[in-house]
Amino acid sequence: MLIGGTNFVDLSDQEEFLVTDEITRALHIFTASGRHVRTIEIARCNPEDGEGPLSARFLRNGSMIATTPRGVYAINADGSCKQRLLELPPNRPSFCERQDTIYFMNHRTRPPQVHTYSLESGTVGNYDLRKAKFPRSTAIKRGYTGRQIACFERGVFYRYAESSDGEPLWPTSDPVMHQPIGYRPPERDFRSRGTNNLTSETLELTREFTYSNGIFELDENHRMVTFGYPIKVNVNIVNMDTETSVGTTKDPSMFIMLAGNGLIYTLGDYQQLPSGERGNRVLEIWQIHPFESSHSETTR
Repeated sequence: MLIGGTNFVDLSDQEEFLVTDEITRALHIFTASGRHVRTIEIARCNPEDGEGPLSARFLRNGSMIATTPRGVYAINADGSCKQRLLELPPNRPSFCERQDTIYFMNHRTRPPQVHTYSLESGTVGNYDLRKAKFPRSTAIKRGYTGRQIACFERGVFYRYAESSDGEPLWPTSDPVMHQPIGYRPPERDFRSRGTNNLTSETLELTREFTYSNGIFELDENHRMVTFGYPIKVNVNIVNMDTETSVGTTKDPSMFIMLAGNGLIYTLGDYQQLPSGERGNRVLEIWQIHPFESSHSETTR
């Protein structure tokens, strides 16, 4: 099964992979060994939606949710369309599940909000996020599509470009903000108002300060925040039990697609088929250990 373009990957509790294909505008399900199970087209839920999926994730009951710039869709475990969630605003690619509630985030809105959707009742609620210190940087530096919020049993954490760590959705006190080695906190916002100077200013600020790219659920006790290049340590792993963090450096060309169960999945080279043709990109699996030491190591 050839994939046109992989832009998001998720893993179920049964270790099935869910891959979004931006070219064919579809979702693909694979077993842990790579066997293709089924292809799911967004058109099953909305024939008028001609956009490709931004992200898609498994829910704990085996069903899925997929988002596009035009809609949010609930999909049954067998690949059939359950419903289009009209209660939710479209273009919310970052979401996660906690205790039968889905948390959707888009920090480009004013004010930045998280929209919640109850799987049991279908009701929707809103949470206002912390007011960003640098709102234009927060809106412009959007980071990894779909990786701006992470759910754990102990709470929900979201990512701002200006922050060195994930921030709790329900802060009970001032959170401990962990910083990796070499982190340079932003000290000013974007000044450009038009698009002409935006690219050059983005490069200028990136050279001057450190901005985060995404937040991942490494496991139930560890959140992982990634940062843009250049920085000495560009992956920060926080142990939420001990309130400590460790850092590691990954090759800037390694694009992290997924994290879970203590493993990190990065997008590798294209597979060479027996026919000599180019196949799909492979997923390389990395393990980080130990979490509690002052120095971290990576193995593949």
